[in-house]
Amino acid sequence: MDIRPIIDGDEEALVALWGACKLIRPWNDPTADIALARRSPAAEIFVGIDGEDIVASAMCGFDGHRGWLYYVATHPDLRGTGAGRSIVTVAEDWLAEQGCPKAELIIRGGNKPVAAFYEAIGYTIEDRILMAKWLIEPPAAQDEPASEPEVELFDVTITFLEMTARPTAPPRPMPVTGTPLSLIRLHNPTVSYYRYIQHTVGDPWLWFERRKMSDAEVHAIITDENVEIYVLSEGGVPAGFVELDFRGMPDEADVAYFGLLPDFIGKGLGPYLLDWAIRTAWDRDPAPKRLTVNTCSLDHPSALGAYQKAGFRPYAREQKKVPDPKALGIIPV
Repeated sequence: MDIRPIIDGDEEALVALWGACKLIRPWNDPTADIALARRSPAAEIFVGIDGEDIVASAMCGFDGHRGWLYYVATHPDLRGTGAGRSIVTVAEDWLAEQGCPKAELIIRGGNKPVAAFYEAIGYTIEDRILMAKWLIEPPAAQDEPASEPEVELFDVTITFLEMTARPTAPPRPMPVTGTPLSLIRLHNPTVSYYRYIQHTVGDPWLWFERRKMSDAEVHAIITDENVEIYVLSEGGVPAGFVELDFRGMPDEADVAYFGLLPDFIGKGLGPYLLDWAIRTAWDRDPAPKRLTVNTCSLDHPSALGAYQKAGFRPYAREQKKVPDPKALGIIPV
């Protein structure tokens, strides 16, 4: 998706996008809103272009004290792809260039999914009372439509595990699959390749944290010299990966992510890859004082048992409620 400021001829497609995203209200004429923003030197409208189609938008304005976001929209087919985050980032950058110290926005009370999206990209709910007064008589009564449906909350148990000494058992042999296996470290991987591996492994288990991150945030992590990512392949096809995080050294190392692509589950590759990763972490010079990992009740049903069988021991548990990332559009359905 390419992002640029609005130009003449964009209005009809932009209004159609806002209609598809249910942003239009009878008392706000979208065409008039576009014209008003374009007349103002303190406002800008950005559009996201996919081919010849407008698929995202963000209107922003700076009142000299605070910046404001309006009409932030992503076509329903693109939700969960990062398009919304990308166009909000462009609008924030424009506000920052105007010297704006803070960006704010208004969300209708019943729109829980949108509130969750903004929380995911760094916005916080503030204790304020919103008041308004029309200076020009609105063209229609302000009757809000029914609230958006509530997003399902999952009860999640997170188990934190640790290992304080290198395993004493002999290492697991590489499985015999009939197809050559290879295990390589990724050096300065591209974000697109990393996302393919990480999301393909994690989407079935609702791993949403990295999906919420911008490409720049993901790039900073996966190219950090203290983060090591290894990919196990069968016949040259990626089968699984493990991400070792040594940024907490010398005190601890962490198995940040570990898993197999769906087509390779049940072939005996998981126990081998996990055992190999554990030994690789302990082989670091100097070795960590402890090795950690965590899993949750949304993960593969065998994950907790596999970590314990590999030598990890639980040291803490946490209960929390997590909104369904598919309902929020973070993970595509």
